Amino acid sequence: MNVRKYLVLALLLLLCYLLQASVLPSVSFGGIMPNLLIIFVASCGFMNGELCGLTTGFFCGLLVDIFGGDVIGFYALIYMITGYINGMFQRIFYPEDIKLPLILILGSDAGYGLLCYLLLFLLRSRLDIGFYLLRVVVPEAVYTIVVAIAVYPLLLLIHKKLETVQKGSKE
Repeated sequence: MNVRKYLVLALLLLLCYLLQASVLPSVSFGGIMPNLLIIFVASCGFMNGELCGLTTGFFCGLLVDIFGGDVIGFYALIYMITGYINGMFQRIFYPEDIKLPLILILGSDAGYGLLCYLLLFLLRSRLDIGFYLLRVVVPEAVYTIVVAIAVYPLLLLIHKKLETVQKGSKE
């Protein structure tokens, strides 16, 4: 168990949440802003596996629930599912290939938007899914993937450094 790795992940989680809650609303277009937490949870999942994705997703979702959600546990569940599913792709994750991570982040954000629609709006008989897809889900997914192109290499660099430090401490 590498305490340094978990401490760095916890600090990154807090940094992503703080940026999501304070800086990104000022760069939103039409109320749409990128989802840094999805980028972080998906990246943790496919870089470190299901357990790390699940745990990271839980804590990211819990922060969202505590500081902005209506029900404690709703976003925690969605982010946990996202992290776990991305963790299943760790076996085919290659750091030098950026296509798979970007596709997974795009799919994660679109899945997040659809789950939120299904659970928050459809169950309240708001049936205009076309409007929601075109005005919220697709623009947020596109904006998130554009930001992920810049953020993902930083997360990958941190991951590589942590792996190097972890291998060095085992020898």
